[in-house]
Amino acid sequence: MINIRKYEPKDKENLVKVLYETSSLPIETEAQRKFLELMFNDYYTETEPDCCFVAANEDDEAVGYIICARDFDTYAKNFKNFYLPEIKELGFGFYTMALGEIFIHKLISKKYPAHLHIDILDVCQGQGVGTRLVSALSEYLGSTGTHGLMLSCGMKNTKAVKFYKKNNFKIIMNFMGNCLMGKEV
Repeated sequence: MINIRKYEPKDKENLVKVLYETSSLPIETEAQRKFLELMFNDYYTETEPDCCFVAANEDDEAVGYIICARDFDTYAKNFKNFYLPEIKELGFGFYTMALGEIFIHKLISKKYPAHLHIDILDVCQGQGVGTRLVSALSEYLGSTGTHGLMLSCGMKNTKAVKFYKKNNFKIIMNFMGNCLMGKEV
């Protein structure tokens, strides 16, 4: 049985493991691992843990998660000041990928100010875990007055696009191989 609950600091190590296991980016070097953590975990779990939810197994270990920044402008400011300098030290390629991610989300951030990342281990997919995570986050964001939620995924990731559409996200635009999607909360 998978339980959906708020993120707790004890979950960080397992969230990073899930991130590594589900990443479509290579993770062969320490720099690649550090980039993934800085880009797709650390800001959210360190700065906005109230916007993070975990799918936990019977042993209360995270097997999936959804993490979110509630307001894009606040996220972009803090990310650029505190996380981007460390990414820049990892190398120019990582730096440009991070800037690209920020730029992509900025395109639709006025209507959809919150953005998310979700990862679930393969063995737990297809069981409604992702839908329950999206619901928990959407309910939480709605209670805070946040009016829109966005994400980006690869246009070729048809499984993900189908999942998001099932969870009431609509395609807002395709941009440089990415599908930008949003939904009202």
